Amino acid sequence: MSTHKARYLSPILLLVSLAPAKANLIDVTNASQVTLGAGDSLIFYISSDLPSCGNQSQYPSEIEMILGSMPLGGPTASIPGTSGVYMPGILFTGTIESQNGSISIPLADPDAARLGLPAGDLLLAPGSQSGGPHSGPIDLLSAEVTLSSQEAAALFASGEVVIDLHNIGAPITFGFSSAPIATDFTASLVSSDGSQSVGARVMQVDCIHNNAPEPGTIGLLLIGLAIIARRQVARTPSSARDPLVAPGVRTFTQPFGSLVAQARRLPR
Repeated sequence: MSTHKARYLSPILLLVSLAPAKANLIDVTNASQVTLGAGDSLIFYISSDLPSCGNQSQYPSEIEMILGSMPLGGPTASIPGTSGVYMPGILFTGTIESQNGSISIPLADPDAARLGLPAGDLLLAPGSQSGGPHSGPIDLLSAEVTLSSQEAAALFASGEVVIDLHNIGAPITFGFSSAPIATDFTASLVSSDGSQSVGARVMQVDCIHNNAPEPGTIGLLLIGLAIIARRQVARTPSSARDPLVAPGVRTFTQPFGSLVAQARRLPR
C-alpha cells in the first residue's frame, strides 16, 4: 500500500479500532440449544430460596455444576496424572457471583488445574448421559467451588446467585434439541458436613453475545470519511476539483459539525 493511500485509510482504521463492541443480552431460558462464540457468556441465575442443606448451616459449603452439549467429535488431549481427556480448543472461564455484585469467586476445575491453567478456567471433557432429554455420549463443562460460611452467606443472602460461564475458546453449542437449556444445567448444593446434596433451582438463563458491532461505529466511519473528504478537497486545486468528480459520485458539501450531529443521533 502506498504512503498516500495509507494516510487516508489510517483515520478509518483508528476509528473502527476505538469503536466499542455492543453486548446483546438475550433470555434463553426456554431455548433448547444456545451457541456461544468467542467472547460470549452464558449466565445462570440460581434461586436464593434454598432447600435444607443440613443442620449445621442454612447455606451450602460447596456447589457443583455440570452443563452438557452434544459431542463435538474431533481430537482429544490427555489430562496429566489421570486417564481422562479433554477437547482442546474449547476453554471457558467461570465465576459464581452474588446478585448485587458484592462478591465474585472463580469456579474450579481440577483437570484445568492439572494442566497448569489459572483458577476459573474450565475444560470441556467427553462424557455420557443416561435418561432425560438425551441419552448417549455428550460433552461436559463441569466445575465446583468450596465456600466458607461468610462467602456462602454473602452469595445467597443478597438474592439470586449468578453463575457466569464465559467462552474464551472456539464456538460451541450447549443443550439438546428436546428440552430447555435450563434443564440441561445441574447445580448441586452440598451441606457443610458433606452428608447432603440437593439440586438448585435455575430461575433464568441469559446469553450475552459480545461480538456484535456497536451501531455507533457507523457514525464514527461517517466522521472519518468526512475528514478524509475535506482533506482531499482542500489539497486539490480549485480549477481541477470539478473534473475529478466522477458522474454519480456524491461529494461532501454538508458542514462537518452537522455530520457529527447526525452521527450522534444514530441508534446505539
